[in-house]
Amino acid sequence: MKRSHALFCTFLLAFSLAITGCRPTGQQNPTLPETGSPADAVTTSVTNAESAGYTADSTGQIIDEFPAESVSAFSHSKPDRPAADDSAQNGSPSANPSAASTAYQVSADIISDGTSVVPPLPDRDPNSIIDLTTAQYTYEKMTADLNWFAASYPQYVSLEAAKTTADGRLIHVVYFGNRNAARQIFLCAATHGREYMTTQLVMKQLEYYCANYNTGSYNSIPYNRIFENTCFVLVPMVNPDGVTISQLGEAGLNRQDLRENLHSIYSSDINGGFTTLDYETWLTRWKANGVGVDLNRNYSPGWTLINDRPVPSSSLYKGSSPGSEAEAAALMSVIDSLSNPLLAVSYHSYGNLIYWQYGQAEPLWTANSNLATHISNLTGYPTAGYSNEAGFSNWCVIERGIPSVTVETGGVPCPLPLDQFSDLWARNQHLWAMLATVY
Repeated sequence: MKRSHALFCTFLLAFSLAITGCRPTGQQNPTLPETGSPADAVTTSVTNAESAGYTADSTGQIIDEFPAESVSAFSHSKPDRPAADDSAQNGSPSANPSAASTAYQVSADIISDGTSVVPPLPDRDPNSIIDLTTAQYTYEKMTADLNWFAASYPQYVSLEAAKTTADGRLIHVVYFGNRNAARQIFLCAATHGREYMTTQLVMKQLEYYCANYNTGSYNSIPYNRIFENTCFVLVPMVNPDGVTISQLGEAGLNRQDLRENLHSIYSSDINGGFTTLDYETWLTRWKANGVGVDLNRNYSPGWTLINDRPVPSSSLYKGSSPGSEAEAAALMSVIDSLSNPLLAVSYHSYGNLIYWQYGQAEPLWTANSNLATHISNLTGYPTAGYSNEAGFSNWCVIERGIPSVTVETGGVPCPLPLDQFSDLWARNQHLWAMLATVY
């Protein structure tokens, strides 16, 4: 007993350096492997978590909620972080790292495959994992929370990493429910950097369904039965580089060349008449990825028809070719890996409405209309008309024949202030259960 207690204390101290989190009361700690010393196993687990980017250290001091009445009052925090090793990043700022072109991959260091160690986590309120005290829900916070969910609920949460961004961040994919279910529903959020509250929403949905998996129900159907039959596949933050720029400014980027590139893009936007904002405010409104490509204009349907901006910009630049960006390639790869995707929902901000028309013919016209109507009936968001060309939902509908809608959340310009979240949550809390029971 004394040895077990000592080992647990040793682990707890080590693991707290890597992640701040815990498991709900009553869940058992995963068992250490029989081979090798427990202390070595703990050290390996912490090292692997850190090497995979799973740390609870937010590196920067995230700023407090900015005033709701003035989004322009938002200011960037200046995180303390080591100087970037730009020598490790080959190529120009617009070049995707090699990981962006690799096959869809499991991040083995992140989550146990049944044989490796999942570190035990101290107790934590399972209903309060997601930080709702600030609108600044960062990539680092999301990553730490995802690791907590997967370690705490291994029966129905698993993680993979699909691609790596230009600034070296993993694009996380979450599988919730029965991974082997014959049906899948796909959701993604934060395609545009400044729309990062959509990540907070999807993560809060994940928290809610995890915490209530065995006790909750929708229309008298138990959650565990709903999610046993349908696997939800989530990309909670499609554009982590863009989110980081909007939240933390250039100081949040790892690569010096990308930080310098922001100034070049700003000058181009000024000279092109695309902005009159000062540099710091312009960064908070950033929509593109880390190299200035608008990810919702980087898909093939209608790509040749749009020419909003001819060069990298804070928004609207479509990229050098369809699917040129790691983030867009990641979403297409995930969709194509699914055996039976029923539908796709892409969360954006703002407008409180639902786009569903992408030039599709029947039967997809009716299928998309029905999907939009179901979501409208639940959320109260009205349906809207035609969306822009070359977006992710366009690709799902036109190229893959999957019903797909774009749900615009929030009633004020982005970045959404914290006081918008309660409305987002009230409207969208039951979306997953509704979709899985209607379809």
